[in-house]
Amino acid sequence: MVECQKCLDPTAFGLFLVATVSLPLALWQLIGVNDVYGLPTADFFKLIGILILAVAFLAYRSDSNFGFIVFGLVGAAVAMTGFGMGAWENITFALMFVLAIIWSLFVKTPKNLSLILVTTTLVFLVVGLIQLDVITGDSAHWILGIVALFNFLFNIFMAYALATEKLPVF
Repeated sequence: MVECQKCLDPTAFGLFLVATVSLPLALWQLIGVNDVYGLPTADFFKLIGILILAVAFLAYRSDSNFGFIVFGLVGAAVAMTGFGMGAWENITFALMFVLAIIWSLFVKTPKNLSLILVTTTLVFLVVGLIQLDVITGDSAHWILGIVALFNFLFNIFMAYALATEKLPVF
């Protein structure tokens, strides 16, 4: 067995997974709202959520407290989406992500990670508000689609920055 000199940080993989779940949500909201076949399936959310939970475990094994907690919350939230999470559960996860943003600011993580948490918070908040009929109609789809698209963009940028070390981490 070969031992690595440097422990691989699972953060990039987790960010790629979050980007993977954000993009179809954004596209479905922005261009395929009336197309039932374009809707991401419950199994898609379950599988990606479970994979993100695995990343949380890997972050724990890498002694990344922040990564463990945040990926654990994101993985649970994405998996629960696949299991049919309701409005108040979405809003509760949004609140937990707000608390993670505060923690992120306290421990001075890169600003991009805090920005990712902001868009993640907004995704779950908007979904909860849509389920409560607070946000309705076309505006609901546009708001969720735009927020999910930004979530994808911020996650994919940060994932590439960490994986390649060729892009700046800000």
